[in-house]
Amino acid sequence: MNEKTIRITRRYAELAFVGLATAFLLAFVFSQAARGPAGLPGVVVYGFAAGFGLEYVSSVWTGRAARRQLSRQLSR
Repeated sequence: MNEKTIRITRRYAELAFVGLATAFLLAFVFSQAARGPAGLPGVVVYGFAAGFGLEYVSSVWTGRAARRQLSRQLSR
């Protein structure tokens, strides 16, 4: 594999890992919320962490889409 392919593969692997970790945190938030008031600290802590994961995935995803669109416009 060439250098570009390895770099792209690493980026998508990183995005997949953060996406999976965020999904796990969101599931944990919902399970803590089902406990009622006793689960409130877990909802706050894990919800905060999941929020960072969602923000990261969103920014990376839109950044890649913007770069892809820009490269298509430049290649015309």
